[in-house]
Amino acid sequence: MSIKTVLQRSTLNNDFLSLVNKAKENISFWGNCYITIPGLNEEAPIDTLAARVIKLVQQQHFEYSQEERNIGSLISKKIDQLYDANDCRFKKCNILTKLFCNLRYLFDLLNGLFTTPARDCSVIRWNWRGENKGFGLVFRNIFNYYTKKQYEKEFGVSPSRSLSSHGFKGQKEGLWLPPHD
Repeated sequence: MSIKTVLQRSTLNNDFLSLVNKAKENISFWGNCYITIPGLNEEAPIDTLAARVIKLVQQQHFEYSQEERNIGSLISKKIDQLYDANDCRFKKCNILTKLFCNLRYLFDLLNGLFTTPARDCSVIRWNWRGENKGFGLVFRNIFNYYTKKQYEKEFGVSPSRSLSSHGFKGQKEGLWLPPHD
């Protein structure tokens, strides 16, 4: 079975976490940044994991159980590790591979002009890692935030201030960080 098919069926559970933990990153000579997962066929773009988490969070309207929150946080850390490892690998690539890789990202830049990354990364990675500083929250930290309903249930009080008025695509209400002790 292909990685994309398995990931499309995944939810925020231990099976998804297990898949993510097995993922390995690489870069082809032609500049394609991808992942492989032992036991699954083919390869998938490195952004596939982050894109799936983003979609799951949006489908659940930014509300998840404490177990999903914990699993999501672990998945987010692993995705960051994969991106970091891929960045290190990119620095060691030959000049042709670097050129091909940057050409791939040029199309994202031209496609959205001022709404997409100003550096050599995909739109998904840009939203995930926070390269869009000043333009809202970043998905890599999404499991740290609570909707008003979740916040009141978890902490027994109403949140005192909204962290974001615009935030993420699909977000219809404010999100809050937990109270400081």
